[in-house]
Amino acid sequence: MKDFKTTEQLVELLESRGVITDKRTPLAIERESYYAIVNGYKGPFLDKQAMASTHEDVYLPGTRFEWIYSLFMFDRELRTLTFRYLARAEAIMKSAIVYCFCEKNQGVEDYKDTSCYVAPGNMLVPRGWKGSKEQLHRKSLKRLMEVFDRKTSRKSERPFIRHYAQHHGYVPLWVVANDMTFGNVSNFYQLQAKGVQNAACKMILHATGKDYGPGVLTPDTLLMAFSVLVDFRNLCAHDERLYCAKVGRDRRQTYTNMLFYLMLILSEESFEEMIRDIARLFGVYGEHLRVVTKEDLLKGMGMREQEAADQP
Repeated sequence: MKDFKTTEQLVELLESRGVITDKRTPLAIERESYYAIVNGYKGPFLDKQAMASTHEDVYLPGTRFEWIYSLFMFDRELRTLTFRYLARAEAIMKSAIVYCFCEKNQGVEDYKDTSCYVAPGNMLVPRGWKGSKEQLHRKSLKRLMEVFDRKTSRKSERPFIRHYAQHHGYVPLWVVANDMTFGNVSNFYQLQAKGVQNAACKMILHATGKDYGPGVLTPDTLLMAFSVLVDFRNLCAHDERLYCAKVGRDRRQTYTNMLFYLMLILSEESFEEMIRDIARLFGVYGEHLRVVTKEDLLKGMGMREQEAADQP
């Protein structure tokens, strides 16, 4: 669909392709947009066999618009509850790495001193990464310093930043951190010395009531957690499709992978609360999706794939 169409024309388009609509269809399209609902969630309802001989979408016989809309709403609510727990994980991870950096580097603006960061050869990179550490280090450190310069300006739009900059002449890292994105913090963490990263892992476990021990949460695992959680956090923030999303360099990190890292970062109580919330969501929408079964959703979220991978 390239040309502008009125709401009435969009409803007619759906009907011409075999979708059963009702009086609520145009209202849903006006509230949410055709593109967001239909283009985002039509996949499971398309008749792939019939479409082999046409360039147009053809829907499975009996497909109702309300089924597509229910999948859209399921995913929206999944994003909402997921974002809530990702925000908790972000706060925990940010607090730990900022605290551990400041504990080691106690000058009020040491975070702006490039000598307080790891040398290129010792920079932590993901397993299997084959690029140039020198180049990655140079770009990452430059980007981080630019972030700090921009966020500590006396003209900052953030009142708490402006107050420190104008009244004290400096802005401590624990104040700047409140204006850092999750991605900024991930970049900051990757440039830390191994001792700071280990301390952050230990602090996260302690803060969430978990026992600390060898291999429970390592710097490499925390780096991967940053990567996956940042990607899913941004996906939720921008209202992108979540239930079947795959992120990461290889596009293999599923919702289930994200749950694994949240399990490591969140307290046991918070993680169990999240699992209960997801189960309740399945209960609410289970009878409204029709063509899309609970098993389809779980497969899209990577849960069935994970179960298969866990088999001996």
